[in-house]
Amino acid sequence: MKAYTKRGDLGYTHDYSGKKIAKDDPRIVCWGKVDELQAAVDGALLQAKGKNKKMLQDVQTKLWQISGEIACNPPECVNDPVTESDAREMERFIDALGEPPQKFIRFTTMEAIVLNECRVRCRNLERNLVKLLHNKTLRPVIFKYVNRLSSLFFMLAYEQVKKKR
Repeated sequence: MKAYTKRGDLGYTHDYSGKKIAKDDPRIVCWGKVDELQAAVDGALLQAKGKNKKMLQDVQTKLWQISGEIACNPPECVNDPVTESDAREMERFIDALGEPPQKFIRFTTMEAIVLNECRVRCRNLERNLVKLLHNKTLRPVIFKYVNRLSSLFFMLAYEQVKKKR
């Protein structure tokens, strides 16, 4: 067996159900954006400790679920879909990190820079998910979760900068 299939050579791929879809279809683009974010979160996980590490592990699990929902559409193919409770739990975690900065800051530690890269990729995912949200092929709670997720990454990065001071 080879690592390549050649099936995508003409600009198409297949979703989880086997349906042929153009590689520039908004679902496929978002699927790739989730993958990009997961790669960045992997880097953040290598440096995280304690409650932050646990939260990032939970985020990775939910990103897998989001990816699965986008890939198979309908969401019944995932075993632990994102819920309102997940968004509320993230809000509580963010709130516990304290107040956001009142002025522009630069991220100056490796941990903060990696978390900021997660934030940037998350915002990119969020902008791409708008198409799915507006055409009703994405559950609103997923969009809400991703929106909160960018705030989580920002506050975790800010926490690292505060520790350095």
